[in-house]
Amino acid sequence: MALDFPNSPTLGQLFTSGALSWRWDGAKWVAASTLTGLYFPNKLVNPFMEIDQANEGTSLTVSGNYILDGVVCNSAVAGTYSAQRVTDAPPGFSNSVRITNTATASLVANSIVQIRKDIEADDMIDTAFGTSSAQTLSVAFWAKSSLAGTYGACLQNAVQNRSFAWNFTLTAANTWQFFTQIVPGDVTGTWTLSGNGKSLIFFVNPVVGTTFQGTTGTWAAGALGGGAGQTNTILSTTGATFQLGPCGLWVAPAPQPLLRTSIEAELARCQRYYEKSYDIGTAVGATSGGGGSSEYIVGSGTINNRGWAVPFKTTKRAVPSITCYSPTTGASGKIRDNQGAADITANVNMTSAGNFGVYGTTAATAINMGMHWTADARL
Repeated sequence: MALDFPNSPTLGQLFTSGALSWRWDGAKWVAASTLTGLYFPNKLVNPFMEIDQANEGTSLTVSGNYILDGVVCNSAVAGTYSAQRVTDAPPGFSNSVRITNTATASLVANSIVQIRKDIEADDMIDTAFGTSSAQTLSVAFWAKSSLAGTYGACLQNAVQNRSFAWNFTLTAANTWQFFTQIVPGDVTGTWTLSGNGKSLIFFVNPVVGTTFQGTTGTWAAGALGGGAGQTNTILSTTGATFQLGPCGLWVAPAPQPLLRTSIEAELARCQRYYEKSYDIGTAVGATSGGGGSSEYIVGSGTINNRGWAVPFKTTKRAVPSITCYSPTTGASGKIRDNQGAADITANVNMTSAGNFGVYGTTAATAINMGMHWTADARL
């Protein structure tokens, strides 16, 4: 039966007929899903790049740090880069992560620039990787660069000695393009499929030196980033940019539609790994705004040590690292003694995956203390 595809489709438009779906990539209709009647959860946290609790869109130097929730950027022997969440995205979406070259370098064998998303082991139990029952994965993502060319992508296990690599080509500069990849299950290798540690890593790599190039389209030993034929011109072009937009990874025989969950549900997923008391949209360390996020205790009498327990909105992946901030000065490691109009040292104790305790020491006979805080349990 002939399919009646829409005329004059827009970039990213989805067309469904029965159990089949296609998405317009700007030049042709590509298969988006063969099982749209079933639900396959997206394994990637913050897949639409909307949530950036720690930085709120601030540009950071790329050095293996979290640029936004669930997204790490790294570079090695590859110049200097900045990265941030930006409000430039494919049609129907709002955000992407953008890497910008701020200082060029010469390409060497072990040059690499990476955008990385990690997946927790308990979320990968249904893959059965490392066994004869290993399941097929499917990947989809949007990408854009100021330079057309061939780039690398891969999946790796946590110890980075098993890789499935492939290349993708951006045929036009400054144009969002949609890519998909089907990945057969890995029946060998070392895979952690339970617990709260890291299991699978999804990489999109703007630069891949020959050390990290290998055979594409199959599971292989080692830490690969892509195949031969990488363009790598971002490395030598000051101001060049690369962006990763909405993306998905599913245990499914074909890529699924990139459907958003509610912002509340996605924020809760992010807060398993990182949570702040500041309101969303308010930067960590801010001295104004933040709504009613501060925690206060009021007491009287002779008091030397006084504190309180702070519950998390979401149980953390592991016992988190706690940092307290004065809501008045933004100073790290401090509680604000509002009665005495001074910052005092924050003493954190009794930290668990569900809450933490904090106290301050003062000789005041009346206490009104407040603070902001972050809890970091990221992979």
